[in-house]
Amino acid sequence: MVTADNLNLDVLELIFAFISGNDLVAISSVSKSFLAGVIPCLYATVSFTAKHAKRYRPEGLGGMISPFLTLRNHPDLAVHVRHIDIHCAPFIAVGQVHPKFLSETADALRICKNLTSFVCGPRILPALLGSLQGKERLQDLHIYAALTTTQGEMLQKITTLHSLTLDYPTWNVVDSLTRWARSLQLTLLHLTIFMSQEVNGIFLEALLPLLPRLRGLHVIGCPKALHTVVIKAATTHTPSLKEFSFTVFENTPSPNLFCLPAITLPSLRHLAIDVRPTSDVTAVTLASLLVSLTSLSTLVLKFADNQLPIWSSVIDLIAPPSAVTVPLKRLALMDCAVSTDIVGKLSSRCKELEVLEVPLPIKEIQAFTTAISSLKELHTLIDVGDAHASHGPRATLARNDVRYMMQACANLKTIVSDGRMWTVSSRILLWCHPLEVMH
Repeated sequence: MVTADNLNLDVLELIFAFISGNDLVAISSVSKSFLAGVIPCLYATVSFTAKHAKRYRPEGLGGMISPFLTLRNHPDLAVHVRHIDIHCAPFIAVGQVHPKFLSETADALRICKNLTSFVCGPRILPALLGSLQGKERLQDLHIYAALTTTQGEMLQKITTLHSLTLDYPTWNVVDSLTRWARSLQLTLLHLTIFMSQEVNGIFLEALLPLLPRLRGLHVIGCPKALHTVVIKAATTHTPSLKEFSFTVFENTPSPNLFCLPAITLPSLRHLAIDVRPTSDVTAVTLASLLVSLTSLSTLVLKFADNQLPIWSSVIDLIAPPSAVTVPLKRLALMDCAVSTDIVGKLSSRCKELEVLEVPLPIKEIQAFTTAISSLKELHTLIDVGDAHASHGPRATLARNDVRYMMQACANLKTIVSDGRMWTVSSRILLWCHPLEVMH
């Protein structure tokens, strides 16, 4: 007789791959065979968040030890680790990271030979650089890149990357990036540079020709790299881009109506624009950028002013029905005020939307639902409203509101709002799952 305990280990691993979080921990307590099947999934991703940092105690007394200490004490588990995400670090004093945490993490990272992705948000990378060496399978790297020249040279020894994200890179790292690119030109597909004071047009003109395989370019929050400069460099040197992001700054010169910037990237499918100014000049700039884009499947617009209404002229150029060649599937309007009338206009223009991210007007939810009810393909709705943007507590989505929206929208299966995810498997039953905000 076949039971769960005598199933082949490979079968158990395939089953447990569909389970995550605390459920995996619970399953590991069922039996020894279940524990053996769970371990590869349980240790595939090792995360350390702010919640863990607050409870961290090196000895575990009255708190918790880090997962990196577990890996150091049990090296046999390290073979299963594929992803390490460090979003926060524990401190023993202001500005001083706990030295035992750094030691545990460096030791654990050193023995994770099968690591494929590494995320390090806090400023602790210098203590871990030595342990990152020799990772032949490392493909995705996302780091806080405030490094010295010597540390930047150590970083350049990693030459297997497919995706690279540099947050707040110092001039040392930016200066060495063109040399590093020569080692990455056969592998690197996605590059993100976030909040750099050094990146400019001259740098991009030198860097991008070295990355012929680049399919994703994101230059965000770099004040010396105006959007006109970024667009020109990208269209000239990386015409095969599929993903593109940049920032429109306040210091951008007023657009010349006869020389408006245009994005001529025939393969572009995903575009994100970070809009810093909130003037009418910006409306003209955005309109000029969107007018020729007829093949986007994803469009994200993020604004600097939570109370900023979306300009009607910009909405009129999103997915123009007469020229569109690829239907828009995902639209996100972040950090702005979106009226019900605007939502109705969007619904009439983007009829094949599958994912919509907007600030939900909780107090006008019925009118909002009527506005989106014509979106027959919409399956996911995400509330990107900021709870701190308005005076007083922001209203939250109630169960009855969720039920009403899912009954009115034929294909709507998931609603995310206020740290909760509402899902439905029939038109009657609803489940609410709490979401952990990572970073």
